[in-house]
Amino acid sequence: MTKMNSASPYPAIIDADETVRKPFKSPLLRQHMPGLDILRGVAILSVILYHGLYQSSLLSPPSHTIWARLSSLFVFGWLGVFLFFVLSGFLITGILLDSKWERFYWRSFYIKRALRILPAFFVVIFLIKVFEHASWPYVALCTFYLANLAGMLHIGGFQYGVLWSLAVEEQFYLGWPSVVKLGSRRSLVLIALAILVFSPVLRLISFSNVVPFGDIHMTWLISDNLIAGASLAILLRSPQASERLVKRLAWILLCAGVAILATGIPFGILHREKAIGATFQTVPFEFIFSSMLLFSLFLESTSRLTRLARPLMFFGYISYGLYLYHELVFFTFAAILGKMGLLNHWSPAVFLLGFFVEAAIAVMIAYLSKRYFEDYFLGLKSKLLSSLC
Repeated sequence: MTKMNSASPYPAIIDADETVRKPFKSPLLRQHMPGLDILRGVAILSVILYHGLYQSSLLSPPSHTIWARLSSLFVFGWLGVFLFFVLSGFLITGILLDSKWERFYWRSFYIKRALRILPAFFVVIFLIKVFEHASWPYVALCTFYLANLAGMLHIGGFQYGVLWSLAVEEQFYLGWPSVVKLGSRRSLVLIALAILVFSPVLRLISFSNVVPFGDIHMTWLISDNLIAGASLAILLRSPQASERLVKRLAWILLCAGVAILATGIPFGILHREKAIGATFQTVPFEFIFSSMLLFSLFLESTSRLTRLARPLMFFGYISYGLYLYHELVFFTFAAILGKMGLLNHWSPAVFLLGFFVEAAIAVMIAYLSKRYFEDYFLGLKSKLLSSLC
């Protein structure tokens, strides 16, 4: 059935399972949710520590065994990217659901998305072309958010690792807004469940070379990580999502994730060389990260924990730029040290000092970019939307 909105000539479609024009929103969904900023901070620091300490120690091994063991503690820092996926799925799906009945739904979404991600993204594309001499075919792929397909297309030369995850996200968001717009809540739940179930199945098929879909952890085969967050956004717009139920679900997800991880470790779930790892490596962390997200919604801006976590909130604020720029800073330092003949002569103190200097410079660049460059474009949203819509 349809219902006419007096403020618009366009009818609002109301499905059998949706009795109000705009979806219910849990009181946990506030204008500012500091817990999400904290999780962004955790995610970006995990990635920085992984690239700056663990990966760097592989490229130029420290001469001291103790430091080598210490750097190995950050081997799972790459999971910060998958925490970003869960957060992104939650936030973007929430935006789509909340604007589902708006007249300029698609135009508004993509304008906001472009203003958020494109300015800093194109700066990075320019930098890797000019200073890292990336090939034009690779630059073209990156420009159209296809960087994750460079290996499948056998494009050689310099490749900037962090761009693969942005490519996965933007490929996902080409189709997901249409699914949210056209689907009822019930159909969205069913689609989300299907993606959560079939993504690991498709990873197994690809790993087994039955049908090679490409890199199983750098393509749309990891969409279940984004859908995990999207599912929470759908849940929290259901009238049944009481705070008690949300907290109970958070504990269930945490326990399930830990149980799956503990059960899978003896069978190789942490290593992609085996089928179980290639298929299910990120699954327990989807549960754990989803649990962390739900728990974070209970944090108030004035709580003691939130005040103590303000440094993490700062890193969350600059997380996008820091993710984009940090490896360029690391590459530059490595090139300078290589020319000086110091790259393979680390002591633990020098190794750690070098990391903190690199990280501090990356943080400074990311902050300046966010404050004086990215935020300028974000400030254009209202003007552009009013002129184009």
